[in-house]
Amino acid sequence: MARFLDPKNIPLKRQSGGNIWATLVHITQGLTLVAFLSILMLFFVPVMQKTHRLQAEKERLLVAIGDAQDEQTRLKVETEHMKNDPAYIEHIARDQLNMGKPGETIIRFDKYQTASSSPKSNDSDSGIDSAN
Repeated sequence: MARFLDPKNIPLKRQSGGNIWATLVHITQGLTLVAFLSILMLFFVPVMQKTHRLQAEKERLLVAIGDAQDEQTRLKVETEHMKNDPAYIEHIARDQLNMGKPGETIIRFDKYQTASSSPKSNDSDSGIDSAN
């Protein structure tokens, strides 16, 4: 039994004749490494997916923040015009509120609508003789 436990009997290098146990040890080590890496991937893939999802959400929110800041700037400029520019207030009153100065007549036009390309036809114009 001591002969099996003696480290001198275990070859450190693979010889040309080959030792089946040394080959199996290398195969087992390789499979163990592959299994360990697979298990690590099972833990880290969901974390990486969540990170990617959160980064996409962050980008979407940054775009929304930028749009809101642009809108805020536009509203501040409009507010300043309303506070300080009487011509702007008159422009808004005339164009958006349909107001006018005393004595003015306001004429309003509806939006332009295109006419249909084919006129409606009557039964007598259709070429069908209903007298038969």
